Amino acid sequence: MQKSFLRLFASLLCCFPAFLFAQALDLGCDGVRYKQDVFSAVKKTTVDYAPTVSHTGLGIVLKMDIYEPEGDNVAARPAIILAHGGSFIFGDKSMMQSWCELLAKKGYVTASIQYRIYPVFTLGFPDSVDIFDSAVKAVGDMKAAVRFFREDAATANVFRVDPNNIFIGGYSAGAVTALHAAYLDANDVIPPFMNTILNNNGGFEGVSGTASNKTYSSSAKAVANMSGGLYRAFWINAPGVPLVSIHGTADETVPYVSGIAADIAYLEGSSLLHQSAEPAGIWNYLETVPGGGHSDIYDEAQFATYLNTFITVATDLLESLSCATTDASDPSAGDAGNWNLGPNPFASEALRLYLPEGMALADVNVYDISGKTAVRFNAVQDGEALALNKLSAGVYWVQIVDPSRPEKTFPIRQVVRQ
Repeated sequence: MQKSFLRLFASLLCCFPAFLFAQALDLGCDGVRYKQDVFSAVKKTTVDYAPTVSHTGLGIVLKMDIYEPEGDNVAARPAIILAHGGSFIFGDKSMMQSWCELLAKKGYVTASIQYRIYPVFTLGFPDSVDIFDSAVKAVGDMKAAVRFFREDAATANVFRVDPNNIFIGGYSAGAVTALHAAYLDANDVIPPFMNTILNNNGGFEGVSGTASNKTYSSSAKAVANMSGGLYRAFWINAPGVPLVSIHGTADETVPYVSGIAADIAYLEGSSLLHQSAEPAGIWNYLETVPGGGHSDIYDEAQFATYLNTFITVATDLLESLSCATTDASDPSAGDAGNWNLGPNPFASEALRLYLPEGMALADVNVYDISGKTAVRFNAVQDGEALALNKLSAGVYWVQIVDPSRPEKTFPIRQVVRQ
């Protein structure tokens, strides 16, 4: 099983000290919620979230189903917005119900959106330009859904969503939607035909949503990609949001590497997406399913281990992003990420620790892939070599702690022992 692990610390945070998490009760961050089931029942509310214009020029209003854990009293909860599959020509929001319920039982607010799909019975079978037009429309719809929750949080606060922790994702065409919503922007090299489509659909933000809705940000904090792709993988570049994916190598609908998706339009699949994410320094994880197709990896027993691993890593990542905190009152907090280790990967040579400016000493914890502590060091100086030569070959994660201020947090670094 091929995996991409660049800077992936999410699946290990359950084992890290409590100071890595925001402990305020209104966030619900206790190291269990958001990763494991903590609720047995879920309630669904269907809302109008965005007026827009259909493919044929008619005014319509889009709906979404919002799922919340029954009996939850947390004041600010992360939200996950999902979009269904269907090649942009069929499907509806009910298709993501099981995913929304699974995540809501862990404490998330989840939503499955209605988005505009190509009206085959009215306009006939689409060509590749028609499908890209529909994809751009869907991206605008998903961005309006993100803005809906931010507007609600700032006004009526009906759904008690933390506006700083909104994630997006989907399956198949829904994943294509989420990926383009997250990574396509004005800094990318965009072919003329797609620029025309964007201009015809209101630009990168689209036309969906009320006037007040459009005053809010549509940015997402991470993407969950299930069997999706991008028109161009190199659109994933720094600074990009974290990406966690699952994809079958025998997918004949959206190719694992690249090709004509659904026999209509070219896409580059998850394999290439993660190859782009790694050199960009983006947290990413790819669960590759050998021999898996487009839909069987989600419901056939032979692929259950891969699916369960994807769910575990995805929810651990979302929990870590929702709950990790830095000391905002610390004037040096902006430099907290300025530490490193090298050379990386390393073999028999010494791995040296380089601390942030102004930090004299650090305690160092090294974790293996299972989250267990492999080795610890106390009072390590800047530039000092770490004795890691006894570690087996593999991937490890390194955490530093300022012994004078143990409440302060730093990014976790990945190292590879060759």
